[in-house]
Amino acid sequence: MDLVRVAIVLFLFLFTASAFGADDVSLRCNPDEKVVLAAEDGFFPYTGVYEEELRGFSLDIVSAAFEAVGCELDLVQMPYSRCLREVQSGRIDGCFNTTDSSENLQKYMFHKEPLFRGRILVYGPPSFQGTFTEKEFEKATFSVVRGYTYTDAFDNNPRIRKIEVETDLQTLALVSRGRADFAVVYEKVAQFQIGNNADKISPAPRPVSELVDFDLFVCFSKADAARSVWLARALDVGLAKIRGNGVYAAIEATWEEWLNSGVGAGRPAPHWIGGSS
Repeated sequence: MDLVRVAIVLFLFLFTASAFGADDVSLRCNPDEKVVLAAEDGFFPYTGVYEEELRGFSLDIVSAAFEAVGCELDLVQMPYSRCLREVQSGRIDGCFNTTDSSENLQKYMFHKEPLFRGRILVYGPPSFQGTFTEKEFEKATFSVVRGYTYTDAFDNNPRIRKIEVETDLQTLALVSRGRADFAVVYEKVAQFQIGNNADKISPAPRPVSELVDFDLFVCFSKADAARSVWLARALDVGLAKIRGNGVYAAIEATWEEWLNSGVGAGRPAPHWIGGSS
């Protein structure tokens, strides 16, 4: 390696160390810096408005991860479509919960460590017998939320008859009333809706197949690339910290317990409250 290349490598090393800290564990936000994130308001229990307050599993994870690196969050709730527009324009630092699809990778910047892995399941009536196969997609009806994306294969297949409604409460209710053959819903969203609306979703649909599972992230704006690179790295460090110290597992267990028994019992939704980090 010649002297010029040595100098370039040394410069890049020093630049990286100064930007992120020689040890990522020491990476922290400036005390007076505020990170502005858009939180979608209709994707509970991941993130959404519940009993007039913003709550959610991924909301707690994002809050805990950024606190772990000393970042103060300013959370703004809004519909998911607007959330993405605000990030793309640079008016807001980031938005969650977003997939790292090829289309999104072209528009936004991402951290490496996912917030969580989500599963989209196909729900059918309790009377459904046998095995769900690919043939069902061309002979049955599927209730979906208008504007949501599921998979390219599902969304772009004109032979799949989709019944578009406004909420997942409606998608599941259509199946329970026999007005749609199947509903396509995120697993935890369905779990919450069925537990919270037993009078409207009866008999309760059951999962009959998995459509897809994928990682979800915070997407950051490309309008200020340097800031977004730093925020993405900070979030990765924060996520590693809360996974290592048990905070992530505790948040996950609290939400799982609430979905299993707290919803039906009428208990308030969990709300992670941070402390000194």
